[in-house]
Amino acid sequence: MRHYPWGALIKGIWRTLVALVLTTAFVIVTGILAGGPSFTWLAVGLALSLFAAVPGYLLYRLGAPDHSAGNRVVMLLVLTFASVLGALLVLPAYMSREGVPTDAQVTHVVRAVSKVSEKRFPAYQVADRTTGENLGRLRFLSTEPKVGDTVRVRKDPRGWFNVTIADPTGRFTKLAALVVAVLGLSAFFLGAGGHMPDD
Repeated sequence: MRHYPWGALIKGIWRTLVALVLTTAFVIVTGILAGGPSFTWLAVGLALSLFAAVPGYLLYRLGAPDHSAGNRVVMLLVLTFASVLGALLVLPAYMSREGVPTDAQVTHVVRAVSKVSEKRFPAYQVADRTTGENLGRLRFLSTEPKVGDTVRVRKDPRGWFNVTIADPTGRFTKLAALVVAVLGLSAFFLGAGGHMPDD
């Protein structure tokens, strides 16, 4: 009578969980970089997030049998996509929890240029309405405030992230979180199945 390979299943589960934890740790770091107040930091953070899955994947691969090579490739792709989306989620999630609501005044409106699409879009330089402290720039607002108008923002008391709008979470954040959850669940089942012995 053939016994179910519980040892292989448990091995696959714990290695997959460690892979996901390592990936998440790298995502937090890259998300902090991506939330910096310039396109350069955004590019650096997102570029590093492409490699966020590698440490977790390598640890997972050490215990995977040779016949699961296909699973290993899919696992790497799943972790990579989850890490990139996860990096984009760090800023709104952090600012929603830690950001300090502040009334800001628009001091300048400039026409910024996207270095990716080369399209122009308005960027709003804002300052703390009470202290006059420069808070940075806001982009992609749903309205078009003019110089002197007051906007509600959140500023990071630790200075890790650029200023954001008052409610940084939205439909994109919820959708991205759902995609990350689905990818994480897929990685879990792939990881567990990828360590099962070949019949």
